[in-house]
Amino acid sequence: MFCTRCGNQLEPTSRFCPACGAPVAASAAPQQPFAPSRLMRPRNNRMIAGVCAAFARQYGWDVTLVRIVTAIVCLSGAGAIAYIVAWILIPEEPYALPTI
Repeated sequence: MFCTRCGNQLEPTSRFCPACGAPVAASAAPQQPFAPSRLMRPRNNRMIAGVCAAFARQYGWDVTLVRIVTAIVCLSGAGAIAYIVAWILIPEEPYALPTI
């Protein structure tokens, strides 16, 4: 890869030309692959176990709506069992450590 302004050779990971300081085109810079987020029960903003908050945060839904739908589904016996299974299977978010 070469600088479009001065013609010097660039490292593949460079964001700026070391000779002239020109920014490297965004299309020329290697893109990081999209890292999918993992479904985790949050430690805050949860009512019982954080299952509804986990699904709401993962998919961008309103947590109140998810809780209402879950309460309606849990009125049947299978919904309550599914909630307990999700409580067991979805890992809890790790503690946030303070930065120094």
